[in-house]
Amino acid sequence: MKPRMLIAGDDRTRAIACAEAAGFEVVERNPAVVLCHGGDGTLLRAERMWPEIPKIPARLGKGAQLCEQHSLDSILDRYRRDELECSKLEMLQCSLGESRFFALNDVVLRNDNPALALRFRLFVDDVELGSETTGDGVVLATPFGSTGYYHTLTRQRFEEGIGIAFNNCTRAALPPVVLDSSRVVRVDVTRGPGVLTHDNDRRTVHLRQGHRFEISRAERVATVHGLDALACQTCFRYDAETFNPH
Repeated sequence: MKPRMLIAGDDRTRAIACAEAAGFEVVERNPAVVLCHGGDGTLLRAERMWPEIPKIPARLGKGAQLCEQHSLDSILDRYRRDELECSKLEMLQCSLGESRFFALNDVVLRNDNPALALRFRLFVDDVELGSETTGDGVVLATPFGSTGYYHTLTRQRFEEGIGIAFNNCTRAALPPVVLDSSRVVRVDVTRGPGVLTHDNDRRTVHLRQGHRFEISRAERVATVHGLDALACQTCFRYDAETFNPH
């Protein structure tokens, strides 16, 4: 029986042709694995839409020259031969009232109006971390997400735990914080309005003074095969006149 594969991404025609040539049955529901054909955003969206189903990330060849090891054909062939490394990625759970959101990358609180700063208090296991903070917001990231927005703010990354990065805050020398993943973080908005987002979900939650949310390690994980294919920056030829790493 052919393994059932669902395709997530924009270049579906090419991805479907490669999947079928590699011996997969391309389906629209109940897949055994999801091919995330695109970039980081495609993987995040796929994990949100098809949670807990294994994912295979693969870069688009359009606009980028992929190295031989990370071409789509090679990735699918390696998966069929059980040669792709399987990673179990920790996720965050964001609790807001009765609502629950799950993030593979990060949860971000920022000011709704760029002309107005937020004020918020941050607690770790109900113990306040510092004092009231004023600024553009805060980023709470997973190790996987520490290469994204968290890294932009801190120029750092981490391998384990929950990372906290402060965005343009007025308190002097607010360093990033990396907590053990067993800790629970609570953020209280003391002056809004603010906007709460997670990963690249376009659905946002608007927070006002008195609103709060909690961040903890999720019980579920994201299963990703061949994560090196998504992280391989040498695969890209963005423009022959600007940058060509090959």
